Amino acid sequence: MRRPAWLGILAASLIPFVLTLGNSMMVPVVPVMQAAFGVSPTQASLLITAYSVIAAALMPVAGFLSDRVSRKRLAMGALAMAALGGAVSALGAAAAHSYACVLAGRVVQGVGAAFAMPLALPLAGDLADDQGRGRAAGFTEVGNTAGKLLSPLLGALLATWAFFAPFWAVFALCAALCAAIAWMIPRSHAPDAKASHKHALRRAFLAHAHLLGAAYLSGAVSMLCLFGGLVSLSEALADEAHVPEWQNGLLLSIPQAMLCLASLVMGLWADRWRARSPAAIALGLAWTAAFFGAAGAGGNMAWRIAAVSLGAYGIGTAITAIDACLATRFSHEVRGSLSSLYTSARFLGPTLGPPLASWLLGFGPRAPYVALAAFALAASACSAALLRRSARVYNREGWTRPQERPS
Repeated sequence: MRRPAWLGILAASLIPFVLTLGNSMMVPVVPVMQAAFGVSPTQASLLITAYSVIAAALMPVAGFLSDRVSRKRLAMGALAMAALGGAVSALGAAAAHSYACVLAGRVVQGVGAAFAMPLALPLAGDLADDQGRGRAAGFTEVGNTAGKLLSPLLGALLATWAFFAPFWAVFALCAALCAAIAWMIPRSHAPDAKASHKHALRRAFLAHAHLLGAAYLSGAVSMLCLFGGLVSLSEALADEAHVPEWQNGLLLSIPQAMLCLASLVMGLWADRWRARSPAAIALGLAWTAAFFGAAGAGGNMAWRIAAVSLGAYGIGTAITAIDACLATRFSHEVRGSLSSLYTSARFLGPTLGPPLASWLLGFGPRAPYVALAAFALAASACSAALLRRSARVYNREGWTRPQERPS
């Protein structure tokens, strides 16, 4: 693949990295902001929730729009808006000392993230050739998981300087990435006509309904298991092992590192395993179910950390296989819309996983792992059934294998 194309893919992979940092590194700062503004815990957590909810709600709109206009220009505009939101929050915290200003900035940042996050996968797919499209999609997932891995540490380090420093970091990172995209992405596909796009989208849903159903279901359940498992493990480390906060963060980075490793391995081999990528979705979830079940079966804290970490490896395999399928099975004219729906489905994980895990902990420390293992196993079975059906589509001549449509 040409070097300019790889530069563009690198820039596309940095979109989820930067935007994940922009949200997740606020988590260690929430208690500090609560004390600084004198607000309730619910109001402080709203600074994170508002970003996530707005982003998840607007992502399908962003994906549909990205199939109609230049993805490069849309990404630059969205990142500029996210940078503006970071600046508003930083100024509201440092100069005005206003909770309302900070919240308003987070809302603006969430809108920018909603329009930028779904563009990573279709942008990478547009720039790669047919032989490297699966690998390019895998690299976007590596950027996402690397952001999850580094964000708690970076947020805590910035907060030691000033509690509003993470907001300035959002401004700097988003502005720098906007400039990088302008230089590193040389071209973008011309938008399709309205009628052509609607026809192509309808055709994609009809021809690949089972594959899309498996992708959206598996993506949502994977993130539910990841965030539910991390919250359960964090609560156990704090309440049972009485681990200090900084050690808690370091131990929780182990599952995140395994997630990142799985995304890297699957991404590197996605094109060679293209025919087997759908099977990797169901197998990754089954792997997760097995090790989350092992975590719920008992054992000491080291056993639970190891089991959750190995379960996270299965999640990384599944979600990267989904990325590869979406990037290779669909043409550029519908890739943005379909990918944005998948990204929005994944946001259900961080939204529902933590409260679900906290509620399940009321039934005992093992209950969350057992329940999440059951969710993963059910999703694996459903995905396997859907993927078997997706191997054939009905046409006038009978049941035949669907044809991939490389752009």
